[in-house]
Amino acid sequence: MKNISFREDILFFEPNPWVRKGLRALIDPDPMRYQFVYSIREIEALLKVNEQQILIMELYNENESLYDVLHFILTINDIWPKTSLIIFTGVTNASILAILEAETHLSLVAKEDPLDCLVEAIEVAGNGDRYCSPGIQTALTSSVEPLSRSEWRILAMMIAGGNPRHIASVTHRSCKTVSSHKLNIMRKLGLNQAGFMRLILAFRIQHPV
Repeated sequence: MKNISFREDILFFEPNPWVRKGLRALIDPDPMRYQFVYSIREIEALLKVNEQQILIMELYNENESLYDVLHFILTINDIWPKTSLIIFTGVTNASILAILEAETHLSLVAKEDPLDCLVEAIEVAGNGDRYCSPGIQTALTSSVEPLSRSEWRILAMMIAGGNPRHIASVTHRSCKTVSSHKLNIMRKLGLNQAGFMRLILAFRIQHPV
């Protein structure tokens, strides 16, 4: 694939050095048009200077906790509405993807899809629209009820290793309320207790925090 030049400035939040190398080969070599960033704080500093950029990011990074990354994804549109967000991810769990797909301010591209899909997502984002790659669409064939922001936050904290008592303290809610949210999450994702624990453990193993 030839190098492709884009009008928009692009930020990449990508932990895998091989993927970073491939992304450099994909886009125009002009270093002024794109940057690789390694922390949420660095992203925020650059968006404060210029929010009209395309941000392409994985769901995890060695410098950040999973909860902080998920919280950033869920709130970026409230702070920087002119920033186009593309989640370029190796996560293929339908439940996780369904939660993200419910967020209308972002596009989703599976890393297993051809790089043409990422190119198309960047072009679509530049026009203010959202994109969902074929691999993501295939993973989303099963119907999953979207989680609320509160449920999404609690799920993220559980994936990050928080127990109900800790989560209740951080969110200023009772343990009973946290347990109720957990049951709602399981119901919406169609999981029993064993399935829920497998989801949590699989996510931790694939993307340790």
